Amino acid sequence: MSRLYGMPVHKLITKRYIPNRVRIQPDSVFWVPKEVTHRAIRTPGSSQRWEIFARTAITIQPRTSTSQELGFGVRITRGVCLVSLRQAIKEKRCSIQDGTISEDVEDIVVTIQNNSHSVVIINEGNSLCYINYHV
Repeated sequence: MSRLYGMPVHKLITKRYIPNRVRIQPDSVFWVPKEVTHRAIRTPGSSQRWEIFARTAITIQPRTSTSQELGFGVRITRGVCLVSLRQAIKEKRCSIQDGTISEDVEDIVVTIQNNSHSVVIINEGNSLCYINYHV
């Protein structure tokens, strides 16, 4: 018998099919999209970037904030995800509160603060923000 003693009776399979999830880097981050309101933007290097679009029309009154579910989740084993508003929305004097994600989230919620004296309207389907993954 040519059996080697001490060899494991199992083996680790690193390539596996995960339905409805996009696997970016092995065992680091799993993206969990809920609706088609996003698209991947390929960038060189180890970072991954997603562009998120507004699922509904958003109206933010002057000097107030609103919270929006992005319809996009993430599972992270290492690294962080950073959420940033589009430049066109920043130019309207809006900012994002706490755009850092460092743990698993089923649906990312962002709070957008309107720091101007005028109403800000983001139409349905317009680009809302980016989500960047960094190791």
